[in-house]
Amino acid sequence: MVLDKSKLDRVEKEIIECGKWAVEKQCDLHVRKKSDSSPVTEVDITISNRVLSLLKELFPDGAIISEEETTEINDDAPYTFVLDPIDGTDVFSQGLPSFCIALGILDEKKEPVGSMIYAPRFGNATEEGLFLRLDPEGKLLLNGKEWKTKGDKREIKQIAMSSSNVWRFDFSAFRGKARIFGSTIIHIIAPVVFSGIQASINEPCFIWDYAAAHAVIRSQGMDLFNPDGTKYVYTLDFLHKNRSATCCYGGFEESIKTLREICPLK
Repeated sequence: MVLDKSKLDRVEKEIIECGKWAVEKQCDLHVRKKSDSSPVTEVDITISNRVLSLLKELFPDGAIISEEETTEINDDAPYTFVLDPIDGTDVFSQGLPSFCIALGILDEKKEPVGSMIYAPRFGNATEEGLFLRLDPEGKLLLNGKEWKTKGDKREIKQIAMSSSNVWRFDFSAFRGKARIFGSTIIHIIAPVVFSGIQASINEPCFIWDYAAAHAVIRSQGMDLFNPDGTKYVYTLDFLHKNRSATCCYGGFEESIKTLREICPLK
């Protein structure tokens, strides 16, 4: 599956503009609770409207799944965009830097094959933040340059994870460090972006919390795995905006085998 690069360039430009605007708005937010008690801000809603409007204009044949807008899922669409306008709304609303805009692209089989992730205040020692782009059938780019995962991922010394996983997993045999950023997308991509992080442990989430990051790690030979070691699959229930039934691990299969042994699900 190949999508028009010039159109994807316009989407990238819009996402970057939205991210910079979000930083400007971060110090003056109105936060409310959704029906599931999760936080949402006017920034989430505005970014969702802006990006979805552009996607509908540029890619009328594609389906769209968004956290902040009710959309009909087209199971027969040749490709599907999955948008989280602000992943990490809770940390974003508190003025913390580890949030991002995440756009995933699924192919006709509903497998993650493309991604744009923009974390304007979070990165690997760059002033411009972090922008990951993976066009379907393309190479992974980090801030415009081809990126390959660095570091030894075989020995689990450091993981990224959600704070809620503290009570879901048994860490009694784990002797490493855990980094909690407050964004599932950032947790999943951490082993790709940071050489010293080997894997991630992720809480049950919705498709917009996984898709963009899942495409990124798959491009590097990694994947998401269920607690039993099988690869994570996007079920119809998951695609239709329902929360995943279980937690998952993210990283290279060999590393996850070790991580499952030292940090099993309770």
